[in-house]
Amino acid sequence: MKTNVTKISPKYPLGEEPDYIDPLEYNDCRFGLGRIGASPLVVICMNPSAAREESSDHTINTIISMSKTLGNNGWVVFNLYPERATEACEIENFNEEWSAQNIKVIKEFLIANHITEVFGAWGDDKKVEALIKGRTALLSTLKEMGVKVYHFGTLTKSGNPRHILQRHEKRDFTNKIYLEI
Repeated sequence: MKTNVTKISPKYPLGEEPDYIDPLEYNDCRFGLGRIGASPLVVICMNPSAAREESSDHTINTIISMSKTLGNNGWVVFNLYPERATEACEIENFNEEWSAQNIKVIKEFLIANHITEVFGAWGDDKKVEALIKGRTALLSTLKEMGVKVYHFGTLTKSGNPRHILQRHEKRDFTNKIYLEI
């Protein structure tokens, strides 16, 4: 006999619910998600997954915890590519319009909030064309803007900052390591 199991989404820690969501309505893309503070931890991950206004996910809750550890009073997550997918291999073909809008939103946010460095935590691209092209375009824009990308710990064999949920990675939060972009 098969039993019905309801998957319960993680909740945001109390007081850490997002107040920045772009776009506001849930759809196939998410450009930004976070809780704005005077000095938020700005993180670049791979692509958006399950988190939304009313429910978080493990990646976002880990980022919130890291923001507190690092002494930030907010957190904002952007991605290399904005298409929602729980697994990167589910990402459809590269959409130039989505990528351009993603970069525009990130650039405007960084400028408006005087952000000069971001925490890179995207992991490997799994040879997904959209992630490769999205990363190339975003890193090029960050370089043009003079925005530094840092990480903690080691890079993957492919030279990418490890995804935030790679549990075997021990991070020394006192040692920011900057990427060459």
